[in-house]
Amino acid sequence: MKQNQYITYLVAMFIMLSFYACKDEFDMTKINEPQKLSVSCYPSTADTTWIWVSRTIPISQYSNAEQDMSISNAHIIYKVNGQQREVSKASSGLYYVCGTQNVGDKITIDVTADGFGTVKSKATVPNAIPINIDGLKKTTTYNHSSGAFVTYDQVTATFSDPQATTDYYAVRVRVINYKGNVYGYDNPVYNDNGEIEYYQTQWSLGNSRGTYANYLRYKEMYPEAEWHVEIRDSIYSYPAINTEDEPLLNPLSELEENFGFNNNFIKQFYIFSDATINGQTYTLHLNIPTNAGVSGYEFMTRYQVQLYHISPELYHYVKALNDVENNELAQGGFSILTPTPSNILNGVGIMGGYNTTETTWMTKLYE
Repeated sequence: MKQNQYITYLVAMFIMLSFYACKDEFDMTKINEPQKLSVSCYPSTADTTWIWVSRTIPISQYSNAEQDMSISNAHIIYKVNGQQREVSKASSGLYYVCGTQNVGDKITIDVTADGFGTVKSKATVPNAIPINIDGLKKTTTYNHSSGAFVTYDQVTATFSDPQATTDYYAVRVRVINYKGNVYGYDNPVYNDNGEIEYYQTQWSLGNSRGTYANYLRYKEMYPEAEWHVEIRDSIYSYPAINTEDEPLLNPLSELEENFGFNNNFIKQFYIFSDATINGQTYTLHLNIPTNAGVSGYEFMTRYQVQLYHISPELYHYVKALNDVENNELAQGGFSILTPTPSNILNGVGIMGGYNTTETTWMTKLYE
């Protein structure tokens, strides 16, 4: 089977070479193109909006480029519905604006710096799309990357897509792992004064993986016992999602996989559009590694789903980054990389609005 896939891969590569062998997309006139400002800004309903400002590197200078590309002297005009807001500097290249923004607010930005022309952009804060967590269960599915069946914790969450508009989304799963202990006491022995002198039965369930699930079973088995749950600390993470069971996040066919395309998402930011679910109520099936978390924080695990309603510009920007990351043929020079889109006028980068909704937390009750 692997040999057949390898042959298919070679055939695909040569077919693509036949299309692109005579096509040169490299523009030599741009080798000494002047530096440009690069701006990234993501307005939302949060009370702080961050702005990153840096500079590009001409191709001819790339080999001896400095590590620090940040712009420390940027002058930024940030307006919400035409009203200017104060911009503060956090560090070199990093700026921020305080103050909440609302759904539908029109944001504009003008950025200048010594030696650069003015760059501009605009964005609108999208509306929030509610999402509800439905269930959590153990599931086993075939993982094409490892070539084996793997067991996951599957989180399901449901949202309703607006029918009248074309919408773009991203989803992440947030995991909180807790450090703690459980103690139980039963069968008390009383002294002559009617006070408990000691317990004949005592449990200490510790902090190993699945302790909280074990505690629930013990509590049901010994309902008369006295139980004490101690939460000592917690830590959260955003684990990778296995997309095998979610069609919105796994659009690749087997043929595309054999052609050298992957389905990875940068920074656990899983984007998708409503092209196939427009106007529908849809349930996401998100597979999370059963051991997601941090060593020492295994007492209890809880899951939350975060849904991002993102602007078209932000979606296409992230999709282009993902496409570059996932196209092995292009990385090897056998096909053309898709240029990364930008909506920064006279510069590069992205200004994209978003709005985030979160589900309630669901506790893992099994192991």
